[in-house]
Amino acid sequence: MTKEEVNDIVDGTIMEMGLQDCGDRLIGNWHLRGISGGEKKRLSIALEILTRPSLLFLDEPTSGLDSASAYFVAQTLRNIAHDGKTVISSIHQPSSEVFALFDDLFLLSGGQIIYFGPADKAVE
Repeated sequence: MTKEEVNDIVDGTIMEMGLQDCGDRLIGNWHLRGISGGEKKRLSIALEILTRPSLLFLDEPTSGLDSASAYFVAQTLRNIAHDGKTVISSIHQPSSEVFALFDDLFLLSGGQIIYFGPADKAVE
């Protein structure tokens, strides 16, 4: 892969994850402010999708995010899935807007499977 191809993938991933405004900023640490918590969460996802995996596992990708950021992350994951990738994610208490973005669900309650199938059939 050429340097130009790598740069195109990096730039595309930055755009895809909505990180254009912080692309040139330091991440930060305990004494240097850096990027926000939501930006750090999106950055960690971006680092995983840079390699263009065919299967992506995410544990709580929306935890700690405000509702707008959570929706943005879920929408991005949906776009990745609709591009032919398999996305598996655990999410506790998604908003109705985020819930509506899922294609298929595997729902647990008390450690038991209560539903597995198309998301639009889960409310029936």
